Amino acid sequence: MAACLPLRGAAGQPTRPATPKPPPVSSRGRLPVTGCAGQPISDIVVITQPPFTDRLPPRLEWVRRTVRSVHANTRDDVVRRFLLLKVGEACNQIRRAESERILRAQPFLVDARIRVYDDEAGGVRLEVETRDDFSLILEPTLQSKSPVFRGIRVGESNIAGTATLAAVTWRDGLAYNDILGVELANYQFGGARNEFRASARRNRFGQDMRLEVVRPYYTDLQRFAFIGSVGGTRGPLEFRRGDLPRNALTVRREFGNLGWVTRVGPVGRLRLVGASITRERQSTDQTSLMLTREGVQPDPVDAPIPIFRRQSVVRANALLGVRGIRFVPVQGFDALNGVQDVRVGMQLGLVAGRSLNVGLARDRDYFLAANLYAAAGGAKSFVGLQAVSEARFDRDVQAWDNIVTSGRLAWYFRPAVRQTSVFDVEWSGGHDMRVPFQLSLADREGGLLGHRNSWQAGAQRLIVRGEQRLVIPTRLNVADVGLALFSEGGRLWGDPSVPYAVSTPWRGAVGVSVLAAVPPRSRRLWRVDFAVPVGTDPQRRFEIRLSSVDRSRVFWDEPRDVLSARERTAPTSLFTWP
Repeated sequence: MAACLPLRGAAGQPTRPATPKPPPVSSRGRLPVTGCAGQPISDIVVITQPPFTDRLPPRLEWVRRTVRSVHANTRDDVVRRFLLLKVGEACNQIRRAESERILRAQPFLVDARIRVYDDEAGGVRLEVETRDDFSLILEPTLQSKSPVFRGIRVGESNIAGTATLAAVTWRDGLAYNDILGVELANYQFGGARNEFRASARRNRFGQDMRLEVVRPYYTDLQRFAFIGSVGGTRGPLEFRRGDLPRNALTVRREFGNLGWVTRVGPVGRLRLVGASITRERQSTDQTSLMLTREGVQPDPVDAPIPIFRRQSVVRANALLGVRGIRFVPVQGFDALNGVQDVRVGMQLGLVAGRSLNVGLARDRDYFLAANLYAAAGGAKSFVGLQAVSEARFDRDVQAWDNIVTSGRLAWYFRPAVRQTSVFDVEWSGGHDMRVPFQLSLADREGGLLGHRNSWQAGAQRLIVRGEQRLVIPTRLNVADVGLALFSEGGRLWGDPSVPYAVSTPWRGAVGVSVLAAVPPRSRRLWRVDFAVPVGTDPQRRFEIRLSSVDRSRVFWDEPRDVLSARERTAPTSLFTWP
């Protein structure tokens, strides 16, 4: 009998049971329109697809079913918030293309397409189709010697389709604290195109914490962008000392940043102007330690210990950006077979700051930073350049110091659909350094394969790389696979302001790589590199390296050993401009 009674709300009025929302209906069969030309938008349909859309061979169909059963597609409302078009507005081709590009820039999506169809009533119907990337995060840390399993990073990059990443990290610290970390990121913080990032990590000897809210400058159609960040780190910085065992000094840093920029000028040729307030504190212990397999030990070597000055400064900064670029969709550049949007043209970001006498912040200086990007080409041949530099002028001694410069010059060439040649040059350097800083060929991101045990350090580094990739056809539809031949070379130069820095001869490595992208057309590239070192370094070793990285969102990510010497409050997130 109760099942026959009408449901009533709080006011006693009859209510109907909630009916599930019908799935979006595809526009197949409708007349496609060449593009937007001011027609009124009568409807916007969003169709989100899981990672595996094509059927797999019968023996592998269980993979597709398993992934679909545990994967939650990106939610309809999440996709709609990235769109620059709304129902009832006039269809604009620039806004359609920019909406499509913004969706493709999201790390949880493999691809996005916005098609325009005639609604047979004088208007148009937009169909937004996206395909998700594989969202499970499972990254074990393995090594060839015992213990083979050292740690793991596990999490989800698109929780319940809400554009939210959450992950935890554990790594065996052996004689030190186990590494424990947690990270959280949301790419639609506050229900808008804002990004929220928070991370906390206990390292084997210290900790690292960061909180950031940023509205990136996604498109020229955007009026403003902002950033707010705060964080701190404490941990040892190890110094390579040639034939002597490495020692370490404990470095403490605290930082905060609040800034904004706004658009001035027409779309396509505009300027960004803004301001920020930044806070930096840094101190380096003068006790030399050794991080041995048995734990922290005092340094028994009777050698001079580098002395670094403390930093405590609050700055007011002026921000300026000049931009004249367009975006070109390409395939198979930084991804194995996936689509990315590269910037063609020029853009320049500038930061100029002056210290303020506030509280305990007594440093008196000026700060300058510049980020230059220039590129030309298209889907077959593309050349890009990015250079980042910063320096401080000490007003007490009337001299420049902490001059940190780095950059990348790269050429991508696709002579055939399944072939890609990549040639790039990367340089990094520090001059008149007053903070802990060293570069080496052993750095995982900025160094050379086969040289991870190198004892030598420098103040400037130059790396030249070349790679020939080949995508191998497969009918399995589980992943894109490929092979690559590579060669790389590099060297270091010394500087008196960088501890133990020396100049080295040229060294290099040659090898072959096995490549994969899961699911097909994913922009995350998995690779296993087999490298044979070349040169005179006595610590060179044959190396097998497993890596997984997505480099399609930005042209270049600086190596960590360079970032460690930079000011943490320079608003690079605003000037990255994906």
